[in-house]
Amino acid sequence: MRFSIIVPLYNKSYSLRRCVDSVLAQTYYNFELIVVDDGSTDDSLALLKEQYSSDIKSGLIKVFEQENQGVSSARNAGVNLALSSYLCFLDADDEWKVDFLERMCGLIADYPCADLYCLAHEVCRDGTLAKKPGHGLPDNHRGYVKDFFASSAKGSVANSSKVCIRATSLLKIGCFPLGVVAGEDLYVWMRLALNGQVACDMSYSAIVHLEADNSRSARKDSVPYPFIYFSKNKIFAKPWSLNKYLFVIFYKHFFRSVLDLKPKEAVLHLLAYIKIYI
Repeated sequence: MRFSIIVPLYNKSYSLRRCVDSVLAQTYYNFELIVVDDGSTDDSLALLKEQYSSDIKSGLIKVFEQENQGVSSARNAGVNLALSSYLCFLDADDEWKVDFLERMCGLIADYPCADLYCLAHEVCRDGTLAKKPGHGLPDNHRGYVKDFFASSAKGSVANSSKVCIRATSLLKIGCFPLGVVAGEDLYVWMRLALNGQVACDMSYSAIVHLEADNSRSARKDSVPYPFIYFSKNKIFAKPWSLNKYLFVIFYKHFFRSVLDLKPKEAVLHLLAYIKIYI
């Protein structure tokens, strides 16, 4: 089994080596690493080419450069370059433990019918391990997820640094939506779960870093794309658990805006959520 690992890169020179080194240190070796630079303005690209020149020359690491078009465009560019049937994604400020691919390979082998595969993750804040977040599944879970949406309403079953996707399944839904600021990854997980099965291994094999640059917080005031998508596509017969998950997403964004004293954003979230059902 071979994996294509896709890393979207934008101004992450401070964390890029940590990310790439964690991939190169894997105990499972059958992979290609695709780094898509989305118009970085720092020295990320120069660092990559200098530090990993031999791996780039050997073809182990592929580097693709494009003008800044957003994370969805960068991920899709990586998908188009991928030669493998299974696609793993890793953000440039996150990392994997050495057993990530080995555990993912075992999960796919034992549960071959899923479209989306997930491992568990830890959270690290400014270099210090903060917590092992809830994932909405029992700590010993390994196998198909009975109800992805019900579990996701309780915790983080999938995120963009701990998943593996069957390439044909991602292409079927059109990959990641372009021009989207927030929730583009949530949309992909939801569509995959609606179309097929999800399998999860609750092994903490990924580390998500919350850095001082607040790279993730920049999205928090934007309307999550699933609200926009499902408000325009009411033909979907949404299971009750999906409706519950959509409410949880709304609740978190709405009250975060209220607590941050941003009434305009709070109203935008409320209106976008209401449009799903009217």
